[in-house]
Amino acid sequence: MQGPDPISDDDRPDSSPTGAPAGAPSDSLPASGSRSKVLHDIRGLLSPALLSADRLSLHADPKVRELAEQIIRSIEQAAHRLKDLPPG
Repeated sequence: MQGPDPISDDDRPDSSPTGAPAGAPSDSLPASGSRSKVLHDIRGLLSPALLSADRLSLHADPKVRELAEQIIRSIEQAAHRLKDLPPG
């Protein structure tokens, strides 16, 4: 069974502001200083799917287990790709 945390806690933000300029649209790309906050937020969005896939990987049906492992691999690859993005 895979661990539910593909992005390390080293990328968690401090209690600092988001770094977005005042009046910036909320859907704009974040400033480089908030990269770790975005990674943390995305990890939070992916965690329920990863936890569900982990549970499915214990299922009695081999096809369900195979599909669960595929989901786990995909989520982990996405998380690692996000972590490897260059800053800014």
